[in-house]
Amino acid sequence: MQKHIEFSNTIRKHLKLESQPVAISFSNEAPKGVEQMKSEKIRLCQMLDKVRFDDEVFYTTVDDHKCDGGSGSCGMKEMSEGIKNGEFLSKMGLFGSKRAARRFINANPRIEYGTVKIVSFAPLDRVPFDPDVVVLICNAKQGMMITEAFAYESGKRTLGMTGPPICSSIVAAPFLTGEVVYSFGDHGARNYMKIKDDEIFVGIPAELLPMIVGNLEKMHFTN
Repeated sequence: MQKHIEFSNTIRKHLKLESQPVAISFSNEAPKGVEQMKSEKIRLCQMLDKVRFDDEVFYTTVDDHKCDGGSGSCGMKEMSEGIKNGEFLSKMGLFGSKRAARRFINANPRIEYGTVKIVSFAPLDRVPFDPDVVVLICNAKQGMMITEAFAYESGKRTLGMTGPPICSSIVAAPFLTGEVVYSFGDHGARNYMKIKDDEIFVGIPAELLPMIVGNLEKMHFTN
């Protein structure tokens, strides 16, 4: 789609991004002309790397997702009892008690189970479907520029959501809230992705792209 090529080019020009913006959609049918991911099961965060570094376009079903966090956050799989009651995460050593883990899980944004069967991924400049969310992986200054472009006409603050896994905070939350969200990431994403220590995550509802891109063109950033 020509408009998405222009959006991607403008974002990359002004932010000087090192990797592609990633377009994501949630649906019940595979987008026309898009093939299913061919690799073995991987985590949703690793799927972002397949797009931003390898320029791949693909759709996934629940069977393609290695991590229940990703498929659960996107509405394709119900959380297991072990995750819901906090036992799994506390045993992993991520929380000091089942109570803390349970509180954490219950507070994380998740798309309603059963409402999504297909999650599709593509570079923004090659996206053949109508995206719901666009994910940027950038440094703090680049993230600041996006948040200022979002606020330029709306006057809204950008929501910071560090703690939940990025499949929840950066993929599900922007879709559910309609707001731009940033995160420093989570242990799993930083362990499994090709990400630098100084990079952060920004999730943008796709319907806000025209406004944000237009504002990037209007604004004058000082170095």
